[in-house]
Amino acid sequence: MAAVQQTIASGETRLGTGGRLVIRKSGTEPVIRIMAEGEDEELVAGVIDEVCEAILKASPAQAAE
Repeated sequence: MAAVQQTIASGETRLGTGGRLVIRKSGTEPVIRIMAEGEDEELVAGVIDEVCEAILKASPAQAAE
């Protein structure tokens, strides 16, 4: 989980004050929701991809494969 937290912190830093990153567990579905916004669409997409990848690597389902 430390890798996920580091990836989130890095993403927040990269987005800076002109963007935001919100990651939360869904209250109704077995999913994690990732919401991001910022001025640079490519940067936002890259941050989202990195966070998704970190979460998938840390998930128990992924570890079982």
